[in-house]
Amino acid sequence: MYMDRVSSLGLFGENNANHVLINEYKAGQGISPHHDGPLYYPVVTTINLGSYGVLDFYRPIADSSKESSGDSSFKNRYLGSVLLQPRSLNVVADQLYTYYMHGIEPRGVDYIGDAEVSSLKDGEQYAVIKNWKNCELGSVNSADYTRSTRISVTIRYVPNVSKLDMSFLLRKV
Repeated sequence: MYMDRVSSLGLFGENNANHVLINEYKAGQGISPHHDGPLYYPVVTTINLGSYGVLDFYRPIADSSKESSGDSSFKNRYLGSVLLQPRSLNVVADQLYTYYMHGIEPRGVDYIGDAEVSSLKDGEQYAVIKNWKNCELGSVNSADYTRSTRISVTIRYVPNVSKLDMSFLLRKV
């Protein structure tokens, strides 16, 4: 049902979604910054259930031989974040998918301040929410937001799918 609804948006060109991944994240768990890789169609859609989330974006290391070790840290390559609201469909496409890296910091609490500037708390930089106005949540109330369990339902199109006959797993020995 959800695959059909997401496919009907035309996000995968003429293709229909054929891959679903469901993950559970407890408060304090995250995902290291990464690229999803070339095996997938360059669009990923995620339905966010349970708690909110904060998805961070980073510049990739273009040429490690040209960058100093300080410039290659994730902190120095951080671009900004998007708020993943509960019960929302989030789409990452184009250069945000193919060029930039994405991840989720492993925090139990997020300090969210002014959406247009870096938010600092106790000298540590926290997420800069770039889509706050699109979320229609009103003005930013600088505060700590506590994460709880979040379920992500990732729906995408995988162009080259191998089909294996796995019926042998169901046979009685």
